[in-house]
Amino acid sequence: MKVHGVLLSAGESDRFKGDKLFTEVKNKPLILYPIETFLNSGVIDTLVIVCNKINKKKIKQLLLNIETNIEIDFILGGKSRQESELNALEKLKEKNVDEEDFIVIHDSARAFLPSKLLLNLIEHAKQNQSAAPYVRTLLFSKDLSKYVNENIVEIQTPQIFNFKTLRKAYIKTLDNSFNSVDTTERVSQETGLEASLIEGSNLNKKITFKEDLDKIQVLLEVQN
Repeated sequence: MKVHGVLLSAGESDRFKGDKLFTEVKNKPLILYPIETFLNSGVIDTLVIVCNKINKKKIKQLLLNIETNIEIDFILGGKSRQESELNALEKLKEKNVDEEDFIVIHDSARAFLPSKLLLNLIEHAKQNQSAAPYVRTLLFSKDLSKYVNENIVEIQTPQIFNFKTLRKAYIKTLDNSFNSVDTTERVSQETGLEASLIEGSNLNKKITFKEDLDKIQVLLEVQN
């Protein structure tokens, strides 16, 4: 059984108001952080990077400076996250991956995925057939004066399922208009399988706005 990584990197970064993936932190473009985490994990057999045409050239240029034996493929993203995931699955199908192989789907905008969390998720998936990280969050009242619910969780990525499960979920996608927000929702909706969750990390927060990056950089400094 192999483990295949999928990095979703085709977003337009409109809300970031800049080229998010190539914003530098400590003299390194953000996109390199998740790529290196996957390549250096010791457990990823192949990697598919989903991106747009312009960034494909730029990422390939960055990879010239990285030595790896892992096979890396590039494919173009779709109009939605769901389409991009489906494109990645079609690429993996072309590569004849085994139905029981695990597919690790991660948002590149969660650039600072801790290596230990990635390893824990993959190990958890091998024991439970799926895995996804979560962090606890708070739901406030409209006037921000009080908590409405303290038991809300945010599901992060990477989200892991075997290839057979994902293909079953995304083949059905072609027959309906339901547009899922992430992999766990798609799989749950179409197969009834709920992802097995483990605790995630605040460092793994999705970078949507520049303020998000500022907050994560503070956390990085504290941890170092």
